[in-house]
Amino acid sequence: IQKALMSLQEEGALEIERRGVLGSYIKKINNEILVEKSVFGSLIGVMPLPYSKRYEGLATGIKNNFENYKMNFYFAYMSGSEVRLNLLRKGIYDFAIVSRLSYEIEKEKCDDIEVIFGFGEKSYVSRHVLLKATGIGKIRKIGVDKNSEDQKYMTRECITSKDYEYIEINYNETLKLLENNIVDAIIWNYDEIEEKQIKIDYEELPNKEVLNKANEAVLVIKKQNRMLEKLTKKIIDIEYIGEIQKKVLENKMLPAY
Repeated sequence: IQKALMSLQEEGALEIERRGVLGSYIKKINNEILVEKSVFGSLIGVMPLPYSKRYEGLATGIKNNFENYKMNFYFAYMSGSEVRLNLLRKGIYDFAIVSRLSYEIEKEKCDDIEVIFGFGEKSYVSRHVLLKATGIGKIRKIGVDKNSEDQKYMTRECITSKDYEYIEINYNETLKLLENNIVDAIIWNYDEIEEKQIKIDYEELPNKEVLNKANEAVLVIKKQNRMLEKLTKKIIDIEYIGEIQKKVLENKMLPAY
């Protein structure tokens, strides 16, 4: 331990003040050098494909936050919360960004992951709505995304009639499936409709706690990764990330992630 501390001092990572019988105290820390010497040469996070400004703003805020701390940080982008969390469990990624609802669903299956930070209300999506095929009368066929556990869960919680038939779909084919009347309705992220000014019929969903959980982004790590937990808690600034996301949403800042 003494040799390690001396080495860190020689490298300029630490400055230690000796106080005689009172012992030695860390006077100054150079986090950039300290991180270089640690097991965290770089960090890789995984989040949804940034197809909305809200996702772009979140990605920009997180990336800037780590870079402000002189951390080598990279994002991978992948659809499907279940896929992201499974790759986190396998150690492919250091942390994952998912909705709070996705996290709670996966945690029920296997209690080996935990939330380190929640980014607050509407940090993931502004709201979800029920998209409907043009001119549809009675809804019969409801699309559920086979790769999205939270979208499946929301659908079954918000649309409970036994008259409905659930049909597995790929989320990125939503509009095409509705246009061709392959499905009658799908619960979808309203942000993309608003940003792209998509002309389509939709209904508001009932006010349920499950929807609030689906709208919040959380940062998840493997449960036993205590070093990463401590490092992340030291680095992440929720207020700063929220401000960056807001600037991107208001077109006051270009996304860079």
